[in-house]
Parts: sequence; C-alpha cells; structure tokens
Amino acid sequence: MTAADIAEIPVGSRKIRRLAIGVVLFLVLYSGAWFLAANQIESRLSAFLMERQATGSSAQCGGMDVRGFPFRIGLFCDTVRLDDATQGASATFGALRSAAQVYRPGHAVIELDGPAEIRVSPDLSVSVDWALMHASIQATLSGLDRTSMTYDKLAGTAVLPATEEDAVAGATHKLAFSAAHGETHFRQNGPDLDAALSVDQFDAKLDNGLSLLPPINASADMTLVGQAALMQAGGLKPKALRNSKGEMRNLTLDLGGGMVTTASGPFSVDDRGLISGEFRVTMKNIEGWRQNLVKVFSNEDGTAVVNNIANMLTALADGKNEATVKLNVRDGIAFLAFFPIGELPQL
Repeated sequence: MTAADIAEIPVGSRKIRRLAIGVVLFLVLYSGAWFLAANQIESRLSAFLMERQATGSSAQCGGMDVRGFPFRIGLFCDTVRLDDATQGASATFGALRSAAQVYRPGHAVIELDGPAEIRVSPDLSVSVDWALMHASIQATLSGLDRTSMTYDKLAGTAVLPATEEDAVAGATHKLAFSAAHGETHFRQNGPDLDAALSVDQFDAKLDNGLSLLPPINASADMTLVGQAALMQAGGLKPKALRNSKGEMRNLTLDLGGGMVTTASGPFSVDDRGLISGEFRVTMKNIEGWRQNLVKVFSNEDGTAVVNNIANMLTALADGKNEATVKLNVRDGIAFLAFFPIGELPQL
C-alpha cells in the first residue's frame, strides 16, 4: 500500500478502527483485573480464615468460589461453619451467595440458605430453617457503615438448658418457634449506633404443647450511645454493651385483640451487665394481658405476680383497662410504684 493509498483511507474509518482497538484493550484489561481481584479475594480470605483458627474463633466456607463476571463480584460457599471455642459455640448453615456491583464494591447483598444448627455450651442447641434470608452491608473506606438482615417463614426448635430439677429427673425441654417475617437494621450515626428490629407473627410452643401466647408482633427502635465501633468489631458479642448507655425510642409488643404495650426511655448498663433506666410504659387491654400471661406463668407464684401487676395497673388507671405508668429499673430490678415486679437478665 502506497502513501497515496493510505491518505485515501477516510478519517472516519481510522477513528472507528482506533475505537475498536481501544474497546478490545479495555475488555482485556478489565477481564484481567476482574480475575486478578477474584483470585486475591479467594486467596486472602482463605489465609485470613486459617489465621483465625489460631485465635479460637474461626469460620469455614466449603466449596469457596468467587463469581459474577463481568459486572458483579461475589463470594459463594456450599456450606458455612462458625466456631467460637472461647464461648463454646458453633453453628453450621447451608449455601451462601453474595454479590456486589463492580462499580459499587462497598455495597454487597448476601443470601444464606438453611437449615442451621447452632450449639452453645453446655447444653443449648437450636435447629432452624427459613424460606428466605438475605442481608445487605454498606462499607466505606473507614469501615462498615450499615447492615440489614431480613427473613421470611422462619421455623425451628430449641433444646433448652436443663434446670437442677430437670437434671435430677433426666428431663429436657424443647421450645418450638416460628415467625412469618423479621428484620434487623444497624447503622452508624456519628459516634452512636442506631438499631431497629422487628418480628411478625412470632409463635412459641413449649414441649409441643399449646402456644405460650397469641402470635406476637414486636418491634424496637433504639440508639446505643458511643457504640458505633461495634460495627467494626463484627457486631454484638457477649458483654459488649457493658458500661454503656442508650435511648429506647420505641418498644412495641402487640398480641392482637387490642393487647398492645409500648415503652420508651433512657437506659444504662453497668460493668456487671445490669440494666437501669426510666421508661414510660403504656399497656392497652390490661385484662387481656392478664388472662394470657397467667397461662404462661401458671405456677402459684407466677400467677400471683401477674395478677398483682394487673391490679396495680388498673388501680393506677382509675379502674380503666388501659394505663400509662413510669417503670423504674435499678440494677436489673423493675419497680412499679415502689414495688419490685420483675428481674431483667444480665447483658
């Protein structure tokens, strides 16, 4: 081809040729970068999981694979296993699938299959399955910013720890539970941590008997002051909330039939895990709550406590079936009008 022939090639054709070459080079570089990133994720995660085994807290991803080319990238596991030797706990799950857009790697969506088997020393075991469980996480250069988890049609059984009387009699108790839907959300709010939780149509039966209570809808919305760092620490761990404080913006328990109880107010947790706080509590349909709770606390002492609380609430409400009272909690003991009515568990 002579110089004259080259000169005759249209300028537009040369631009198209250069564009085509550029596209091919971009695809080659992009593909190489994607597979290099996938290889790095898989190799570094495997090394990290191996290192964690030496600390007594480990995780295993069976059949680990990184997929999603060309526009997504995500980790896939055939099975998932978690072990915490220091807490005497272990858990196994089904397949895990995750995906993040390559242009937004800090936002990942995760799906986890059941069934799950969870064991906590000395003698608590839980078997649970669900129709759908998925989560999302959003991270920035400074770490995890927010996370959410939702599930549908969850059902399972728990073998409860034996009491001293059970141990003597050689008896165990099983709790069957189910929920139609549930959600958990955490986000950093400056130095604080916002949390919102809800569960719909939660039902529980002890030893395959009748439901302890009517199916309950429950929700909680709170802020944990100065606890944003928990997002970087991998979530709530035993004793993580000790020496902390927060604000319960709204706690709602709804049994249907007008039986609704709400609570709100500030609280604190001391170095022993004991809760203190002052809560504004509203209970609607006091008589309905009484009739249902005496079925749960069916022994003589439990029935007496339920009846006494219901009578006090009715008296404070001038005989009405709805009351709004101030509930004081001091070192884990709840007081209603100077009378202790219950003990909260340690955190």
